[in-house]
Parts: sequence; C-alpha cells; structure tokens
Amino acid sequence: MNKNLGSLPDISEIMSKSQEDRIITFRRFFADLRLSRLYFQLTVLDYFSGKEKPDNKNNFSKELENFVSYYDKMDIWLDKLTKEGIYSEFRDQCYKEIEAIKVIIQSYEIRMKD
Repeated sequence: MNKNLGSLPDISEIMSKSQEDRIITFRRFFADLRLSRLYFQLTVLDYFSGKEKPDNKNNFSKELENFVSYYDKMDIWLDKLTKEGIYSEFRDQCYKEIEAIKVIIQSYEIRMKD
C-alpha cells in the first residue's frame, strides 16, 4: 500500500475499546484520510508541473491505482464493522465529519469569491 495511505483500523482492536475510544479511533482515521488526500494533491501537482520529469505520469497513475485499491479494501472493512454491530457508531462519526467538511468547503468558497 502507498506510503501516503494509512492502514484501515484493525477491527478486533476497535472492538476491544470503549465507545469513547472507538470514536477517537474513527476521528483519527478521518484525519489520516485528509492527510492522504493532501499527499495525493501533491502528486497531482507534480504531474501537472513536472514536464521535465518523465516518471511523473507513472507516479500519478500508480498513486491513483493505490487510492482505488485502498477504497476497495474499505468496502470489506465496512462490512466487518457492520457484522460486529458498530457500523452505526462509525456512521455517526461520518455525519459529524461531513458537517465539518461542509464548513471547510464553505470557508474556501467564501475566500474564492473575494
């Protein structure tokens, strides 16, 4: 797996934690995803700006494949969360993350208008 993509949290480890600690784990997971997207953005910018580097296109393609593979693995991970009965906790944290991201997007949109 790509060095920029973190690993998915271990389900058995999550299950051994209290609900409060699981929430912390999920929030940390979302923070890792945000960081991964920023690293990916750097790869995209390298691709756009580095015509003198012939491997930029290959690096971009590889990073994109790694992202797709990671999200395919996430489907399996989400199924495991569901089977363990804690998907609803994760989903609740997703909703909170969505709201936080909407605020960030709104802030960017306001700045872009100026």
